[in-house]
Amino acid sequence: MKKMLLFVLMVLVGVSLFSGIIPVQADEARTIPHKFVAYTASTAVAQSRTIFRITGRVTGSSGSFGIYNSTTLGGATDDVCAVEGGEATSGDALPHYDFGSEGLTLNTGSTVVVSNCTVIIEYI
Repeated sequence: MKKMLLFVLMVLVGVSLFSGIIPVQADEARTIPHKFVAYTASTAVAQSRTIFRITGRVTGSSGSFGIYNSTTLGGATDDVCAVEGGEATSGDALPHYDFGSEGLTLNTGSTVVVSNCTVIIEYI
């Protein structure tokens, strides 16, 4: 009986020693809240942002959109175009764009040019 008690005590001491060495708690979870915005008209935003996902719906025939790394609508040219897309049929969904955990960074600004569609952007 004494041997059994001694064995149980040794196991408890061993577990308590290893519990300090091996972390048993999960890492602290840190989340960054993402924002969502829907565009139905061409808009320029004079701040940088990182885009994670783009989706939307076509509201008229031949709906299209473009997102540019620019602070003004006048600066939205082909050489600063970050992404563009569209769909021909009214009522259809736009293709879903997912830029992963790193996102698509627009460091100058973000100008969204919209024609016959609603574009929804998830960003920080």
